[in-house]
Amino acid sequence: MPSTPPVGVVIANYNNGAFVGRAIESVARQSCRDLRTIVIDDASTDRSDEEIRSCLARLNDSRFDYIRLDTNVGQTGAIKRGLAQLDTPFVGFLDSDDRWYENFIERHLCVHMNAAFPVSLTYCDSHIIDADDRLLAGTAWWFEKGKTTGGTFDANVVPRIDPATGDFTFPTNGRVTFHPQWTALSATNSMASMMFRRSFVDLVLVVPDSDLKLYLDYYLSTFAGLLTGSVAIHDALYAYRMHGSNKHSNASVMGGTYNSSTKDWGPIRDHILRLVERILDEEATSIRAAFGEWRHANSKALVRRALDAESPGSKGAWIRFLDSMEARLAPLLGAGKPGSSGRQWRRGH
Repeated sequence: MPSTPPVGVVIANYNNGAFVGRAIESVARQSCRDLRTIVIDDASTDRSDEEIRSCLARLNDSRFDYIRLDTNVGQTGAIKRGLAQLDTPFVGFLDSDDRWYENFIERHLCVHMNAAFPVSLTYCDSHIIDADDRLLAGTAWWFEKGKTTGGTFDANVVPRIDPATGDFTFPTNGRVTFHPQWTALSATNSMASMMFRRSFVDLVLVVPDSDLKLYLDYYLSTFAGLLTGSVAIHDALYAYRMHGSNKHSNASVMGGTYNSSTKDWGPIRDHILRLVERILDEEATSIRAAFGEWRHANSKALVRRALDAESPGSKGAWIRFLDSMEARLAPLLGAGKPGSSGRQWRRGH
């Protein structure tokens, strides 16, 4: 049987000296061993450089390399510099204040290699933890439909506590869902939840660093949803840290379908969608060559419709209503070209 492909990892760090060592160690512990990891420090002003060098010296692992930038270039610029050092067919980007569980790369690779439909992006659920690794919430899956309906919880969503260690243990559910088409209500998870095909990233990550200092996850996941579809892994395979100094997630975990940030998402979202629209125009020839005329045209139409829906007046409200109905019906009826459909898989099926 074929062997597993190598995976590249970029850990981009800026002033997360208190947490970056734990992020690095979580990559070193991955069950898949064929890895190449580039740690990029984006001109931090705290003790990050010292912490990174100390951690890498302690690990003494030839799969890790370190680059310290003299000038801050932002999330996209730092990740691009890491990618330039990698030639692996799959890549993942771990935020330096989060940490992957040991089976993160293994599960993502296996889902990418499903025998039903290849995609450019897989993403997973996450636990929410604080600065001291204490659990705040057992899921970040508030954006997945069907999780907040009334009734009883399935037993596999309730963890147990190990009496010897005091740690939570969550059963594995094995569920994965194919999302064939992007809509204005589509959502994935944070950057650390994702694994991409490198060829896809190279195709669309052509924006200037200064245009996308943050929110690269939303940019890439939007393009993935538009051009190839994506697959969601319903198990939490990493821990997302809310430590009080996050670049975006500055809210509190209060329960419910909470918003992790107090920032106004509308202007951020529209800025990213306009970038996507611009790149669809500027890179039209290469995108059409990769995905065909129809996919390119449909992607442009979906993004334009999403931007128009935010315009004031009755037209915008009507488009928002249609988008909401489309998102509700897509899993039942399929979306995009005739023959596409929403699918859900379970392990063993």
